[in-house]
Amino acid sequence: MEIIFLAGFGTIAFIVVCFIFARLYVRAPKDLAFVKTGLGGQKVVQDGGALKLPVLHDITWVNLRTLRLEVNRQREAAMITFDRMRVDIGVEFYVRVKPNRESIALAAQTLGERTLEGEQLRELVEAKFVDALRGVAAQMNLNDLHEKRTDFVQKVQNAVAGDLEQNGLELESVSLTTLDQTSSEFFNPNNAFDAEGLTRLTEITQLKTKERNEIEQETRIAIEQRNLEADRRAYEINQEKDYARLDTERNVANYAAETRAQTAEKEAEAKRLEEQAAIQAKLAVERRQIESDRDVELTRQDKAITVATKSQEESLAAAEANKARATAVREEEEVKTVARVAEAERQKAVAIVAAKEDAEKNAVGITVAAEAERTAAEDEAGATLITARAEAEATKINAEADAARYKVEADGQEAINAARNVLDDRIIALELKKALIEVMPEVMAASMKAVEKIKDIRVIDFGGGMTGGGALMPGLAGAGGNGGSAAAPGGAALGGGSLPDNIVQSLLNYRMQAPMVDELLTDLGFNAKENPNNMLHRLSQGIVADEAAAKETVKPAVAKAAALAKRTAETKGSPETGTEETA
Repeated sequence: MEIIFLAGFGTIAFIVVCFIFARLYVRAPKDLAFVKTGLGGQKVVQDGGALKLPVLHDITWVNLRTLRLEVNRQREAAMITFDRMRVDIGVEFYVRVKPNRESIALAAQTLGERTLEGEQLRELVEAKFVDALRGVAAQMNLNDLHEKRTDFVQKVQNAVAGDLEQNGLELESVSLTTLDQTSSEFFNPNNAFDAEGLTRLTEITQLKTKERNEIEQETRIAIEQRNLEADRRAYEINQEKDYARLDTERNVANYAAETRAQTAEKEAEAKRLEEQAAIQAKLAVERRQIESDRDVELTRQDKAITVATKSQEESLAAAEANKARATAVREEEEVKTVARVAEAERQKAVAIVAAKEDAEKNAVGITVAAEAERTAAEDEAGATLITARAEAEATKINAEADAARYKVEADGQEAINAARNVLDDRIIALELKKALIEVMPEVMAASMKAVEKIKDIRVIDFGGGMTGGGALMPGLAGAGGNGGSAAAPGGAALGGGSLPDNIVQSLLNYRMQAPMVDELLTDLGFNAKENPNNMLHRLSQGIVADEAAAKETVKPAVAKAAALAKRTAETKGSPETGTEETA
């Protein structure tokens, strides 16, 4: 029974001891360590455990994890650099307790349990970080801080490491997260550092503003210059394109003109050959006609000679008969008869010679005229060809049409010139009308110049409300109204008048010229109140009719001249007839 009691008591005691041991035994995790002080002295526990007896022992926990301590100095608290510029800086420090017994004990001694709270640790060591940052920033310019960040971080790390070791801490790394120049509004002009920095900042910003403006202007000018060069080049390219196109068109036009000229030349040559053949045929016909006329003329002359001879024989026979019947009576007359016969023979011989000469002259004249006509035809054909070639070289187009038109115009001009040689009163009147018609538009334009832009006219008498009083026509009324204005000769107001005065004066001037224009139109056979379009239409029809009448008038004169020339030519053979009759 006692054994059971002892066994039970021992078990309970063991359980109690185990429970007490479990409650009093403290383990240190991987990221934590602790320092036990009290009975038995200081003991640093890392990666293990220890018994903590109440009242006898005390434990201080130390955090072995890396802590991020952020330090920001901006605006009024910004750092001052070597060149007296303020810099907004944000730095992150990564620190931890060194994992050795001495550092853990030192951290527990100097920091206590602040290592467990990063914010508490930052508040404790922030002053050291700020001091290191200010010290390094004061040794470097703003540009150096920006361009040599690694050097800045290294210098800060070197400056802080020694101070942290005194607290059992080590600095793993430093990160410069923010670096920028402080805004100028946070510079204190009354502070020597800020005043110098503000001056430098203003100098730099203004200088950079100037440089930026110069760069922008130079860039804009360069862009404009480049655009100008591009536009100029584009214009040159377009111009070259136009030149090339014009050259091509000119070459095509020249080729087409040359082709047309060659075609016109060939057609003109064919036409010339055709006309030459026609002229040759006409010359042959005229030559045959001349030969026929000459043969007829020679036959007629031979007949005239035969008749004259027979008449002479009959006269001689009658004279012999009369002499036989009245020898005594005719003795005295015989001498006269012989004399008459001799005279008749002489006249007959002269007439025969004259007739032959006239016949030969007529034949020669006809031949010469035919040759001259043939030569003139050939010359005209050559001149037409030369004209066609010249027109083809000059205009390169419409050579054949122009040649034909010029020929028709030449024929028409020749007919007109011939008609003008026998002008009658109607043709002279027509020319006078044409001359008057040429100047009529200028006369009408001058007469309408004063009112050509007037849409409507309203004349209002303002009574005494205007300078000049109620005188609507100061040129006629002289000085009137309230002071009026002196009128110049002819009714034109001196010194300028009111608008109604000027309008009325212009209308009066127009009406003064209107009778002259109406009389001029009446002399030309027009009604001054007639529509101008109808007037011009009727005028063109009248000109055409007058030209037709002129041509009809010329025709009798030309026919009369031709008949007169024919009678003159026939008169050349009249001596033969007179001789025959006398004989």
